[in-house]
Amino acid sequence: MNIDHSIPGYSTVNDWPRKPQTPFSVKDCGRYRDGGPRGGSFYIDIIDSNEHIYSFFFDRMLGRLCWGSGLENGEDAAFIQKGSTLEKEAFEMIESAVHNLMSINQEEITRDHILNLLEHARKYTNL
Repeated sequence: MNIDHSIPGYSTVNDWPRKPQTPFSVKDCGRYRDGGPRGGSFYIDIIDSNEHIYSFFFDRMLGRLCWGSGLENGEDAAFIQKGSTLEKEAFEMIESAVHNLMSINQEEITRDHILNLLEHARKYTNL
């Protein structure tokens, strides 16, 4: 995985650190307490069949799908490059994992809630 830091404050990524293997499931998800027009950043960790974890989050301002932990001390947070294969496959991966979601032990986080976040993020990507 190569994270492009050439524009300060606007890191982008366009490839996987390793190719994920189906089936996918949601390991964890939830909302950060950072506020913003979209209600705050929302993160989702997906686990593949090899037990590798892939972390994504929706940014708090525009709701764009991003890569990485999104935590203040993390170095991996980046916007997913628009039009990249990673972008297309990340949406498919999250949708697949969410459809397999039975329940998550957090208040009011449902399949529909996560799918609505994905749908909003698609407005930026035109997928």
